[in-house]
Amino acid sequence: MDAYEPDEIARRILAIGVKKTKFPIYKTLILGILGGCFISFGSMYKIYVIAHPEVPVGNAAIIAPLFYAVGYIVAFIAGAEVFTTNNLSSMSLASGQVSIWEVTVNWSTVLFANMLGAAFIVILFYFSGVMGFYDNAMVDVAKVITSKKLSLGPLETIIVGLFGNMLICAGLWIGIAGRTVTDKFLALLIPIAAVPALNFQHSTGNMFQFFLSLIAESNLDLSTEITAWAVASNLALVSIGNVIGGGFFIAIVYYFVYIKDSEQVETNL
Repeated sequence: MDAYEPDEIARRILAIGVKKTKFPIYKTLILGILGGCFISFGSMYKIYVIAHPEVPVGNAAIIAPLFYAVGYIVAFIAGAEVFTTNNLSSMSLASGQVSIWEVTVNWSTVLFANMLGAAFIVILFYFSGVMGFYDNAMVDVAKVITSKKLSLGPLETIIVGLFGNMLICAGLWIGIAGRTVTDKFLALLIPIAAVPALNFQHSTGNMFQFFLSLIAESNLDLSTEITAWAVASNLALVSIGNVIGGGFFIAIVYYFVYIKDSEQVETNL
């Protein structure tokens, strides 16, 4: 009953966006690397559940997305930086409290840092020995998922990226409504789990399985070839969809509903 009201959430997100955008770049880079690491752990957990021989396929389809969501929840609650949720700072841009240059620098820095974090976890995973469990089944799962994601056309890729970040930013929105860790965890769990369950995409969430698929060997015969160019193209297109889904359909829409008119009233006063 003590959750923040929607207009209060909007003002909190606006303030958070200003703070994140004006944060020192070196700190943003460090937190972005952590964000890439945490999200990668969630992706790793997902492919582990799917690959485990004791988990029936039907059960894995339901359970794995929930474990995937845990990585994102850790990143959010632990204060790491993730490109997709930082798209909400477009609300701060619309309010005029930050410049388009500041937002561009922040998003670019976080996206690059997320890649570094994901690549770091993939390299450690590659040499950990865990990658070979269950006759290399985890690599096979990662490659099948990656091939499926890369098989989409450009417009389809942008749209699934749009849907993906609408869900993630909506989850973050209701997570910020909560006042306790439990509130935030429960609010985030289902919206984020819905992203892989519905085959939607977000750029940071794709990185672990994409990078792993590029460096690990497998005997699978895949319908779509996994190449560095295909991976880079997907990440670029999904990022565009993420910006539209989270930055416009969540942040900008809520800005006009809850903040714009109140700013005009305050200015008139």
